[in-house]
Amino acid sequence: MSVLFKTLFTGLCIVAMFIVDPLGIRVSAEKHYEDHILRLLAPFFSETVSDQVTVVLIDEAFLEQTERFPVNYTNLARLLKVTSHHQPKAVFFDILQHHKHSDRFERWLKTMGKTDFPLFMASDPEYDTPRRLKNPNSIRSQLNSVSDFVAVSWSGEQHYYPLLVDFEGQTTPSAALALYRIYCEQNTESCINKVSDTSFENSMVIQWTNKFDARQNEFRYVGESCEERPDGNLANMLNTFWTLIVQGVISEEELDNKLRLKCPPVLTISALSLFQPGAFNSTLLQHALNDRLVLFGYHLSGGTDNVISPVHGKLPGVYKHAMALENLVFKGENYWNVPASTGFFNLSIADIFEIAIQISVLFTVIWYRYSHLENQASGSNSALSGLKPVILVSLLILITIIFSDQLLDIGVSNWYALPLILLLDIPIFFYFMLESLKQRIQKFNQLAARNSKVRFHLVKRRIKRKQNVIFKEAK
Repeated sequence: MSVLFKTLFTGLCIVAMFIVDPLGIRVSAEKHYEDHILRLLAPFFSETVSDQVTVVLIDEAFLEQTERFPVNYTNLARLLKVTSHHQPKAVFFDILQHHKHSDRFERWLKTMGKTDFPLFMASDPEYDTPRRLKNPNSIRSQLNSVSDFVAVSWSGEQHYYPLLVDFEGQTTPSAALALYRIYCEQNTESCINKVSDTSFENSMVIQWTNKFDARQNEFRYVGESCEERPDGNLANMLNTFWTLIVQGVISEEELDNKLRLKCPPVLTISALSLFQPGAFNSTLLQHALNDRLVLFGYHLSGGTDNVISPVHGKLPGVYKHAMALENLVFKGENYWNVPASTGFFNLSIADIFEIAIQISVLFTVIWYRYSHLENQASGSNSALSGLKPVILVSLLILITIIFSDQLLDIGVSNWYALPLILLLDIPIFFYFMLESLKQRIQKFNQLAARNSKVRFHLVKRRIKRKQNVIFKEAK
């Protein structure tokens, strides 16, 4: 009875820690294993990068030529003017401008006001309060009068990407959602359902791809890695899996080369190409900008606006918005989401699934433990008896993952723990299987020893009989 009590108590403690998580262990573990799963599944996200998204990097080459940081309003106006000439679907500047930092601010406003496509500017909803935006003397109010503000900053979302940001009763769409709405206005066949706020209430688990544009180096040279096509999807996943297994053995440099792709996940150009002679008539820029969703962002060594991709490593922060947009373009409302938490314990439906499976596995272990002891006492134990609960738990976890992914679009952060449950419980079942096998081997050895002893006595008797016969004949 004490064994049953200890097992039950331990299981309930694990479930309680899963619910409360006072040390943040669960959140940290989620991020760690989520990154591994996203790396493994990156080859299957898409077969190609979309032809809808382009990132323009305001990089060090651009800043060295213009000798201005932050980019002054004259150069910003020129960037926008050249981009406008190539007729993009929409443009987003991932640049927060809270104060005037150079002359010609009015020229910048005038250029923004002349665009004939949607223009979005980065916003921090906590800073851009209704009061500030209604103040005509505020730079934020003036920028908002010629562009639409979209959220690029938020709190309480961990490492996930919210599509709608609420602050003090005001709802602001994220950059990815705002651009996706423009995409849907012009691609009604791709967006079957109407893009409504209710469809995007849950935050996104951004899936990353290991694909890249085949012509990337023609637009902005990144390196030879952008000239090598990746292996097949399955082979790529298996290579990544093996690298993760041996990561404690190989060097950090080798690990980085094996896990990190050096090629950007969307077509990328340098802002410097927009300043080159002939930029207005460039066929390359026409291909990169025309009828596309264009995102501008900084790329500076030692900069703070970065995002860590599980597939690419450290990238400029604008790629987080670009990949969130790619997720929406490829998946629409079926993006991997993080279910909202409700109730007294602040649990989501995915959490309830995990807890239910953990409790089920816990009682399966208890049931198997005592059925094993009973069978052992009666001598009816099978060496393969541990396979039954393993198969049962495996099927339960597989069905839950398929249901979560296909019907609820629940992301990996919410079902990564399910395979771990199986991995943690398999040794328990196999321990009893090995114990049964050990007992069978012991019985076999005892039987063999007994048979050997019997044969020895039979042989001894035969020899003695022969000796008696020989003795009598000799006598």
